[in-house]
Amino acid sequence: MRIIIKTGIIIAGLGLIGSLSADPITWNTNSGAASCTSGIGNSCLFNKDGYTLKAHAYSTTNNSGTGAFEKATLTVWGGGLGVKNPDQSNENSSPHHALDDRGRDELIVFENNKSGYAYTGFKIGWRRNDSDISAWVGSLTAGYDFTGVKFSDLIGLGFTKTNFSNVPVNNLRSLGSQVGNYLILAPRDDGNSEYVKIKAISGETPNQVPEPGMLLLFATGLVGLWVGKNRLIGANSRF
Repeated sequence: MRIIIKTGIIIAGLGLIGSLSADPITWNTNSGAASCTSGIGNSCLFNKDGYTLKAHAYSTTNNSGTGAFEKATLTVWGGGLGVKNPDQSNENSSPHHALDDRGRDELIVFENNKSGYAYTGFKIGWRRNDSDISAWVGSLTAGYDFTGVKFSDLIGLGFTKTNFSNVPVNNLRSLGSQVGNYLILAPRDDGNSEYVKIKAISGETPNQVPEPGMLLLFATGLVGLWVGKNRLIGANSRF
């Protein structure tokens, strides 16, 4: 019985340590850090320590927060990621090449490739006028196409929303630790004109116990089993 109990403790300990272990990771999303395709519906891929983060851009059919998402062009600048609407001629000029809600609502969708990844924060590298931002974190199938989705649909799709006001430049804004494979950032629907560029995304990747620690834990468990077995044999020999 003692051997069984000790074995159970070892297994539980392995599971607990594994679940609590996580590696922090920060993706720089400014110019020079991405590998991007071109044109409407393009994507940018960011690599960090073997983990990938993909970004897509969408815009809506209006700027009232009620329009359906349509594919847009993701742009990369020194201050971070921006968005160009597919149907507005001024999108190549500043500040309209940023992530904004002037003429059309715009949004950037980030997708990670690691199960159990938790988004913990984001940073902007440039702003004009106001910088109020809404963030949604959730889990959907890989490569999900958000075309036709509306902001009002995101909660029903399982996303959690967090609002931020007056986000400062180069200052990490915390998302807590929200597990999901998608993060959506967009100007907050508050009637103001927001222009920002997304410079960094931070999070935590789940990690297994490092091999030396695993071996030490396993060896400790074997010693415990051996001691328990000898005590059990010694107790039986007295009868």
